[in-house]
Amino acid sequence: MKKLALIFLFVPALLRADCCRPTLLSFGVGGFDMLRPHERMLQFQAEYKWCASWHGLQPFAGLMLNAKGSVYFCFGGCYDIYLGRHFVLTPSFAPGVYFKNRGKELGLPLEFRSSISFAAEFCSYHRLGIQFYHISNGSLGFKNPGEESLVIFYSIPLL
Repeated sequence: MKKLALIFLFVPALLRADCCRPTLLSFGVGGFDMLRPHERMLQFQAEYKWCASWHGLQPFAGLMLNAKGSVYFCFGGCYDIYLGRHFVLTPSFAPGVYFKNRGKELGLPLEFRSSISFAAEFCSYHRLGIQFYHISNGSLGFKNPGEESLVIFYSIPLL
């Protein structure tokens, strides 16, 4: 319990409270269903992250397309945690809609994405990073296989 209390004491020191950050448009490429080699395939994604925030929580919209035509669109929130001056850890959560086409059956059109990303942020606010996320219906559907993606992304500030 003492260790948990110490973590909560140091977390505010890692957070940057300035709201001068620009809106970010990110493009990424990576692997869909990375933890299952026989189902792994190429995926592309785009995300739009608004500069507006509510107590540091920023809205974002994401779009993912994979090699078998599956599409996932989501809208949720993310939170930037600055680790030093140029490194950013960003957890996020978003509900979304999944269209399987010829791809993997995830059990429901309603799917939830939880992710963590780590990026280097340059002085110009551009970011280069890696993102890992899990998409699942939270056992609300007739099946819940889920999928994990690993993506390399580049973010461009929009002024």
